Amino acid sequence: MLMGIVGLLRRLRFDVRKTPNPLPRLTHAEATHLLYFKRMLSLVSDIEGDVVECGVGRGHSLLAFAILLRDEEKVRNLWGFDSFAGFPAPTEEDHSPRNPRAGEWAVASRQDVHRLLLQAGLDPWFVDTRVVLVEGFFQDTLPHYRGRQIALLHLDVDLYASYRSCLTHLWPKVAVGGVVLFDEYRNTMENIKFPGAAKAIDEFFGAEASRLRRDESSGKFYLVRTKS
Repeated sequence: MLMGIVGLLRRLRFDVRKTPNPLPRLTHAEATHLLYFKRMLSLVSDIEGDVVECGVGRGHSLLAFAILLRDEEKVRNLWGFDSFAGFPAPTEEDHSPRNPRAGEWAVASRQDVHRLLLQAGLDPWFVDTRVVLVEGFFQDTLPHYRGRQIALLHLDVDLYASYRSCLTHLWPKVAVGGVVLFDEYRNTMENIKFPGAAKAIDEFFGAEASRLRRDESSGKFYLVRTKS
């Protein structure tokens, strides 16, 4: 299975606004990220529910999840939430040398990401029936999430208010035994670039934040929900 996934992920390294290069190189970072997602999905193999990603960006992580879910026997829908217009206005909690700005990371449209999934070789039926892309800022879209309970939630949203909004609206929908993945937490560079992320996570979970686990290979943090 892994070789098939790697073959598809070789298509990742192109600008979705341009014609794809059919023979790009798979980087170590891309392979590490893919295997991380595979490990996290294995933790919820017995948990019913959908997979939700907040912060789609260019769509590379969403594509990795789509490939892995397409290979699963369990039927799950894959949801991708993004403004597709870049960052909202950062707050004072986000102040850092990285200096994030409103509108930054407007790197792909909803249509670009849809096209990326098809160009990667996923069949149109799967993309059109199992992948849902929702456009808009989190505070406007997440209250209207209409999917099933969430087995895996991937948060890659960088900013303080975005993390607070995602956790406020979606944590109650995470299944017991479900997993939340945090792209920005207390790794050195992420903490320097996006300090608001860790602050939002620590504030939301309080003492429960001590239960966050670190995936040693990727360096990313995640949390397994243990009670309703």
